Amino acid sequence: MTDEAPRRSWIAIAAIGGALVALVVWSCWQRWQILDDTPFPVGIDGYFYPIQLRAILERHELAYPDFPFAFLLMTPFAAATDPLVGAKLAAAVYGALIVLPAYGVGARLGRSPGAGLVAAALAATSAGSSYLTIEFVKNGIGMTIALTAIWLVLRATDRASKPRIALAILCALAAFATHKLAGAFVIVAGAPAVLGALSDRAILRGRRLLYSIIGLGGAIVLGLLAFGHRLIGDAFSSRAELGAPALARGGQVLLGMGHEALIGAVLGWLALVVLAFRFGPTLGRPTRIAAWISIALSLAIAFPWLAVDDPQGLAFRLRVIAFVPMALCAAVLAGALHRFGPRIANGVLVAVSLVILLAMPTRRIEGRIVAHPAMISAVQAMTADVPPGDVVIVPERHIMFMIAWYTRLPVRLSAEAVPEAKRWRAMPLAFIGMKSPLDQLLMEARREPTIPAPIGLHPRHPNGFVLVREQTWTWLLDQMSPDARAHYAAWPTI
Repeated sequence: MTDEAPRRSWIAIAAIGGALVALVVWSCWQRWQILDDTPFPVGIDGYFYPIQLRAILERHELAYPDFPFAFLLMTPFAAATDPLVGAKLAAAVYGALIVLPAYGVGARLGRSPGAGLVAAALAATSAGSSYLTIEFVKNGIGMTIALTAIWLVLRATDRASKPRIALAILCALAAFATHKLAGAFVIVAGAPAVLGALSDRAILRGRRLLYSIIGLGGAIVLGLLAFGHRLIGDAFSSRAELGAPALARGGQVLLGMGHEALIGAVLGWLALVVLAFRFGPTLGRPTRIAAWISIALSLAIAFPWLAVDDPQGLAFRLRVIAFVPMALCAAVLAGALHRFGPRIANGVLVAVSLVILLAMPTRRIEGRIVAHPAMISAVQAMTADVPPGDVVIVPERHIMFMIAWYTRLPVRLSAEAVPEAKRWRAMPLAFIGMKSPLDQLLMEARREPTIPAPIGLHPRHPNGFVLVREQTWTWLLDQMSPDARAHYAAWPTI
């Protein structure tokens, strides 16, 4: 009889471990199927990751300056397959692995394995998490690392052994080396818990605690400023989006992300009630602080007056990761079942986790951008026209990376610092504009004997993707009205 309790404990641990492994494998498979729908990279920056991995494998350096850690993690996948397939595999694997820290943090916030499973199930089926795998791979890897860092921080506050503290610090540094938003998340969610633990141990009291809190606030402000004026300066809007979409313009929702920001806010308010009225289990100060931070984040991210009309803006980036505080708030709320006893609470929460897995869509492709084969063939044909050493100027980041991948030509978004004799302008129809002045002038330029003729590379439309010399570009601008010339001469990029 004395061995019965340990045996049951090991059975429970094995069952939870098996469930988590199965959930990671299932989530990884769902993500891989979305990425493997096409042989080409997926997303606006889809070609960026294979380019970076190819540069690491060939030259042991990055092709573009960037945070390095995500690419180092992706490199083994590229080495085992190739840079393109390896980038997709890494995105699927590291995106799915967020299940594990979501469980770890959720189990601590709800003080039960069932609460952790609810958080893990929400992270596995999240529209935002899937979007990170498709579009913002570095950010997706960063959030997996950042949430792992929070879990390690909470473990270290329970028992501050040197190995635990070292692991938490290393993981936090890895988050900073992966993505700036991941680093900011570690500061906002992890640092207050550390201060709470130090206060519990009487290491920080009185003025020292006050100074530490002020220093933390300053660090958070500096972290926000690190995003730059463009991200923060226009963070708020006079128009309220009550549905809390990730991207919306003129009242039209472009990316809803499964209403996860709104759901997170609802769960946040309910979790606030659980904490404020002590309906949940007793939490240590660091864990309680982490719970309050999760609630605050969920409510802040769902603030209706955030400006979500810019896909490069801070509000958009925050709405995409709304699933993280949403899952953690769900775990806090799940802790309210503790009053019914651990068996009943865990049984109910396991059932809730299964309902989440069965009810949520398995194919989350909202916002997915797939390269068109005609555009790819047009880009590949470019090598026959651009001499070695010349530079291609393009208005779209997506096309810039596509050209760099297929042709290895120097390519830029801006013509500055490139000698005019070396410039080629590559323009898709989206930039030219159907029936625009530029569209009509490109047809006329083909009949103008004094300039190099525009080269139409697109197999379906003469101006679907056009390559012109800088001399020809100057001629085109000279033929335009002042307003049209001002627009195209500014070379607006996306």
